[in-house]
Amino acid sequence: MEADPINVLLYEVREMKKRLDEMEKELLKLKAKLVEEESGESPEEIEALEKEALENGKD
Repeated sequence: MEADPINVLLYEVREMKKRLDEMEKELLKLKAKLVEEESGESPEEIEALEKEALENGKD
């Protein structure tokens, strides 16, 4: 029995979204580190940016 093409596409889209969400989290972490290096921001500010990145990833 073959899989329904629509269900296969939906599965692939969900998997792609998961990967994109993971990439977005990593990019936000890198951005936070770059901001820290360029502006000498405090560790608390960097931690807040990283926390925001994680929270946004859950949406």
